[in-house]
Amino acid sequence: MSFDTLAPQYRNMEALLAGNILQRCRTAFLAEASDCRQALLLGEGPGRFLVELLQANSRVQVTCVERSPQMIQGARREVTRKGLDGERVMFEQCDALEWQPPLGVFDLVVTHFFLDCFRCDELGNLIAKVAISATDDARWLLADFRQPDSGWRKWRAKAVLALMYAFFRFATGLSASRLTPPNGFLEAAGFRLAGQRLANFGLVHSDLWLRGRR
Repeated sequence: MSFDTLAPQYRNMEALLAGNILQRCRTAFLAEASDCRQALLLGEGPGRFLVELLQANSRVQVTCVERSPQMIQGARREVTRKGLDGERVMFEQCDALEWQPPLGVFDLVVTHFFLDCFRCDELGNLIAKVAISATDDARWLLADFRQPDSGWRKWRAKAVLALMYAFFRFATGLSASRLTPPNGFLEAAGFRLAGQRLANFGLVHSDLWLRGRR
């Protein structure tokens, strides 16, 4: 799976197809990151959430795990364009499934429009691995697509998701062919859902997951 071919036009493509909906979902729980010290961003892409985080939290140190070198270049350019301190960001160019995590380091984990890229078996392994790298009181922010339970919203979402997976499997070699909700895996890793916001008739959601007694 590689997003290199889409990287140069990724932001334009997102704006054309979704306007600012996805970015609003990324930042829905940004206030929860205001006092975090070590953040892990997985599949950050061209850096749209990264710059918001750096602006909202002047002390946070960020590790970005991103497979695409083109996406990393785009994120670095965005940090520089915004006049932010690039020394606070460490990029690790690797496949998240092969990434070797440190133990209990990150008090913030962010996976925006990323977990939907993986098959069920891959997703379970990935979340378990990332959970090892999180602190006992970590926060996990995620934004992603979802399928409503019933009605026209469900059938609309099914059509959109089918088209989306067909496109990304062709363009990037995406392994997943359908959406796997991550909730069960997050709960097994000790996180609980503390907040959720829906957008675009229930097609997109933003979640706040908390670990421990927070």
